[in-house]
Amino acid sequence: MTSTDTTILARHTVEAAISELDPHLMRNTFDDAVGKIAQQFEYQTVSAIDQSEFHGIISDFVGRIYGQALNALWMALDPTAEAISLLENHYQSAVYGTGYTAALLDANDPEQGGIQAVLMGLAEAIVAVERQKHIRAIFAVHLSGLDWEVRREIARLLIEDYGRFLPESLAGCSPAQLMGEIPTLLHAHIHTNSTLEQITAI
Repeated sequence: MTSTDTTILARHTVEAAISELDPHLMRNTFDDAVGKIAQQFEYQTVSAIDQSEFHGIISDFVGRIYGQALNALWMALDPTAEAISLLENHYQSAVYGTGYTAALLDANDPEQGGIQAVLMGLAEAIVAVERQKHIRAIFAVHLSGLDWEVRREIARLLIEDYGRFLPESLAGCSPAQLMGEIPTLLHAHIHTNSTLEQITAI
């Protein structure tokens, strides 16, 4: 492969990955889609929510998010277990700490937002998890299988375009040294473009 071919392939790879990681696309696919279903979700409950009722509500909520917002009902074949796992690993209460138990306590504490706060916490956790899965998949699709020269050229192009926005710990590194940091370089590229768009829109 000639140096020109390497540069063309590297540039194509960068552009393809960035297009699929576009902030507007990501927000529409995850944040907005999940937020819409979360806002539409209705449930009936008494003032005190026991564990069984709590499980019923969070299970229904998670099932609808995956089935209607993300078109991935298969992701929640056991929505109760998925909801509990999401709460255990991602939920944070201002008063009761973290995890599933904190969520159950918040659900019965109106001052902490009650069950609605728990559902919003679940929605945020799903968005965060699914965004990360999507990002990892994009990197895997576009970067796996590329030879050393192409990966080095990708790093060089990203440094050339956005090196000044890199974290201090990475500034001054050569393309060969940053081949393992291509996802970080792509994030810097995307974040910079998104920030510039927001500034120019003001």
